[in-house]
Amino acid sequence: MIGRTNKLPYNPIIWPAVPNDETGDNQLGYYNVETTQRYVWGTRGMTWDGKVFRYGRAKGTVRNDRGVVNSATIDISDLLNTNHPDTITAGDRVFQMTVTDTEGFDDAGVAEDELVGATLVIGGNQSRTIMGNTACADGTTANITVEVDYPFDATMTTGWCECPLNPYGYLIPGANTIGSFMGVPNVGATTGQHVWIQTWGLKYVGPGGADTTIGDALANREVYFVGDGSINGGNIITLEDGYQRAGFIVDGTESGTGCMPMVMLQISI
Repeated sequence: MIGRTNKLPYNPIIWPAVPNDETGDNQLGYYNVETTQRYVWGTRGMTWDGKVFRYGRAKGTVRNDRGVVNSATIDISDLLNTNHPDTITAGDRVFQMTVTDTEGFDDAGVAEDELVGATLVIGGNQSRTIMGNTACADGTTANITVEVDYPFDATMTTGWCECPLNPYGYLIPGANTIGSFMGVPNVGATTGQHVWIQTWGLKYVGPGGADTTIGDALANREVYFVGDGSINGGNIITLEDGYQRAGFIVDGTESGTGCMPMVMLQISI
């Protein structure tokens, strides 16, 4: 059985080898947005000053001053959570996985190479990154061929496997949903457009909700994402409240005045 390794680049991109805007203005780089997919979702980029970006796809209208949420499995029935129908032998990298008629993003099946970059859990204790997959049409239950990045180290008979979709491929604005913020887009984007999101380094993120003047009180340096992707300071909410930490404010302020929310994002390096 041959593998299904994807055809798109996925190696880390470092300065000065920044990506070009394929639509014609090669100065946009990490600030380009287009419907054509150029890299695997989750591909990492970095600039000379330490900013880190991830390549993703919008599945809703997203802003460049608000965090974006992974919507891949907001509906848990979309989760690929079935079986591998054949025995997997130690050393294998290619195997079959069953996809049911209710699985896939919005119950729409699985497109060719849609799972690339996703993390597969199999046999209850082995995790691998998917590098390629065949398609399964919407409304059908079928086996797809999957290739992972490294061979399995044990033989596993027919059994359970689970595969959350690539979290960078289904980005939506925060809307008080139960979801995790993956980063902040470099530019605004609409459904179906591919965009770089920032996950580390200096970034303006808009304040909102219960704290529009972050940095105006003692112990208000840490900032947290709230429902709409804006941020609140640490004197309003804390990690113990269950909110996701975004990073910390780097600029100073006079007491009681607040400050520009220039945030040292600390989501993923």
